[in-house]
Amino acid sequence: MVAMPARAALPAGVIRILSDLHCYDARTLVRDFQQLLPLLEGVPELVLNGDSCEMRRDVSPAMVEALRNFFRQRVPAVTFITGNHDPDISDTHELLLAKDRIWVTHGDIFLDGLTPWSRHAGQLRRLLAAERAADPSADFALPAVRLRLARAVARAEEDLPDYVTGGWRAHLKWIARTFFPPRQVLAMLRAWRDLPSLAARLAVAQRSSTQVVVTGHVHFPGVWRHSGGPTIINTGSFFQPLGGNLVDIFADRVEVRRIRRCGSDFAPGALLATIPLHLSGSRT
Repeated sequence: MVAMPARAALPAGVIRILSDLHCYDARTLVRDFQQLLPLLEGVPELVLNGDSCEMRRDVSPAMVEALRNFFRQRVPAVTFITGNHDPDISDTHELLLAKDRIWVTHGDIFLDGLTPWSRHAGQLRRLLAAERAADPSADFALPAVRLRLARAVARAEEDLPDYVTGGWRAHLKWIARTFFPPRQVLAMLRAWRDLPSLAARLAVAQRSSTQVVVTGHVHFPGVWRHSGGPTIINTGSFFQPLGGNLVDIFADRVEVRRIRRCGSDFAPGALLATIPLHLSGSRT
């Protein structure tokens, strides 16, 4: 761990959001929780927006509890939001913050196929169709319904495509399964393109006070501003090659910063965007 300069504590009431750490996944850059300490220094409240760890593959309850305890021992208030890789890490699937002006959710619910670029996208579609058929009266337009069905699908997945990537043969196998057939790459590019507009559309329809949507899931960091609609922030991930961003929520604004590497550690980097928060009900 590289020594980092001391950082001023964030003011009380500020909330930091991180997403898609994917701890215990063989491909994450987070090999040791201690790498995250510079991101936690002086943080009064932390939200982990889904896929904090892998819960579906040879990960024991004790390992998940170790992750929870690491954050809880270092940050006064911590909230874990569920993702498609950790559907049972908590009972929190979304958050509305700053008087409902900020909507935080992992992001798979914005895509009808949940994870349409995955090799097992067909299985996901079948599982989702079965969940919808089991409750035909449920309104799939509602975020709460989409979240409930998405988490049920995540628990039921069987064809999990991730493999240990410690050696070059395993890396080649992972590359082959990820990029072939080419439809998977095309589906990923479509998800990167479409998620901001889909998130904005659902927010306008179902979360009318929302000015900022914070999401992850697709591992494509960025900020998209929509005229007359909410700003969409994707935090990216702790995977190569695109990396990730963090989000800090203040009383009057949202700041997006790059997560930079310092040796093997992660630390707050350059300020990428500032989004003002207006009086409730106003986006302009």
